Amino acid sequence: YGVAFISFIGFYQIAVINILTGLFVENAMKLAVPDRDARALSLKKDDEEARDELFDLLSEIDTMKTGIINVEDFAENLKKKNGKLQAQMTLLGLPVDRAADFFRVVSVLCGDESMSNEEEANIQAFVECCMRLKGSAANLHLQCVAGDLVHINVMLQQQMDLCEMLAEKITSGNNDTLAHLAGFRNV
Repeated sequence: YGVAFISFIGFYQIAVINILTGLFVENAMKLAVPDRDARALSLKKDDEEARDELFDLLSEIDTMKTGIINVEDFAENLKKKNGKLQAQMTLLGLPVDRAADFFRVVSVLCGDESMSNEEEANIQAFVECCMRLKGSAANLHLQCVAGDLVHINVMLQQQMDLCEMLAEKITSGNNDTLAHLAGFRNV
């Protein structure tokens, strides 16, 4: 009986120590995990650092210091600069396989009215647009695009119906419709 008693006491001591150790470790791990606000602040800081880094890299391309870059300089510098610009774009989730096409799409998305064509872009607007495009498309983004396409389809259908109606009136020889259309041309 003595051996059984000592075994029982030893097992009990190990079990209690393991449970207490587990509780302390679990509480320590909970305290070590940053809270939601700290993670959000960290993500925002990382975004700002990425934005500043991209702005600095694109500003190096602008040798005239006009605040504007063009598609040729972008494509050329994407291939060199020790891969810094390429690496930064990849870190943002913007793999640029075809630099000229990427630049033109982003410059159109920037919507900068001061730019006359899609061959040039304001650096600040370009960076902001790249930051909006970073990462993968979320389901919400895809649903917004789908909604926009439905809206465009409805508008196109309405325009087609209007054109068909006008074509029918024109072919029926309705002089009032022809005079009305002539008035549009003169406006």
